[in-house]
Amino acid sequence: MNKAVLYDIVMNLFHNADLNLLRVFDAVMQARSASRAAALLGVSQSAVSHGLARLREITGDPLFVRSAGRMEPTPRAQRMAAPVRDALVLAAETLRGDGEAQFDPARGRRVFTIGAGDYAAAVVLGGLVAEISARGWDIGISVLPADRVTAPRMLDAGEIDLALGLMPVSQRWHEHQVLFTETQACLFDGRRLGMAAPVSVAEFLSLPHLVPSLKGEFESFVDEELAARGHARRSILATAHFLSIPLLLRSTAAFATLPTRLCAACANAASLTISPLPVPVRRFEVSMLWHKRDSASAAQRWLRARIAAANPAEPRPG
Repeated sequence: MNKAVLYDIVMNLFHNADLNLLRVFDAVMQARSASRAAALLGVSQSAVSHGLARLREITGDPLFVRSAGRMEPTPRAQRMAAPVRDALVLAAETLRGDGEAQFDPARGRRVFTIGAGDYAAAVVLGGLVAEISARGWDIGISVLPADRVTAPRMLDAGEIDLALGLMPVSQRWHEHQVLFTETQACLFDGRRLGMAAPVSVAEFLSLPHLVPSLKGEFESFVDEELAARGHARRSILATAHFLSIPLLLRSTAAFATLPTRLCAACANAASLTISPLPVPVRRFEVSMLWHKRDSASAAQRWLRARIAAANPAEPRPG
């Protein structure tokens, strides 16, 4: 949208003494629902409807129309969306100023809701949970299942404060920060099987495999690498519940290929053996994803900083 047009809209809102209308517009743009927008803002649905009516009067445009149970933005609303979001973020940062009180984790109860799968919940959140426990902070971490497909929608709807794991790169409404680059390793019960690391291709193919898969698929990059060398493995389980695999390995003569940091945690907890894979290892980025509306929040900036500090690019020894 032309900056002059946005300026006129904002000045009109100033004149009408209701800058909260911008927040109403932004919330409806994210939620595509008056009721969900009301929940995000902590106001009644009628307040959102009244706000939309005022915005339509000021802009001379319907802004949102109902379609298949959703409130879809008009072309005018689509052009307004990014500048309004930028204006809200800038206003929050400006009002916060240099003297903003920092978030104090020792003052009062605070609950953060984080979207993550088994891997991120066990590995990425481990340091933060340990710090909260050790310092005696009255902070709760509520973890909901989320992945790269569901996390953006959950952030938009305000269901989670932050998403962790293999997240998509930044989109218009989201911010993205890479924590570290992860690899894969082989996990098995070495004492039970009478095997030691590193395992050879022949040993790797001698037993069935338990496969971590968010979609329940048996084939992965490991199978592609094996096929390129004229080999194939026998996979007997595919599960989205990564943390069930180490427990199953204690009672099953099998191998599993899991993220290296998860392998390290499980090897320590379940007395399992870690080995490098006998085929080339594919690397992937583990990231944080959050909504831009939360970028200026002191509490959420603290949360992201503590998670980043607990997850250095290179794992700490031991």
